[in-house]
Amino acid sequence: MTQDQEQAVATEMTERLRQIVNEILAMFNEQNVTPQEAGTVILALIHRLMGVLQDSPELQRAFVASIIDVVNQHLLQVLEESDSPPCRM
Repeated sequence: MTQDQEQAVATEMTERLRQIVNEILAMFNEQNVTPQEAGTVILALIHRLMGVLQDSPELQRAFVASIIDVVNQHLLQVLEESDSPPCRM
């Protein structure tokens, strides 16, 4: 798959899932779910998905890698916005 095709697939998936994510966030707001509770829900969903992917180790590794990437990007942003020395990758 070319990079353009991968980008098109990612964009399509993002658009398809955006509504679901917005509905979940609206429900969290309606029920006054705290950030800690929302985090617990997310961790429970990750745990459930890891079980579903148990028979597909390659997909499971790709999912874990995507989670690690999200966390790394967040930490990098936090460090770059703080007074700590510059980050190098």
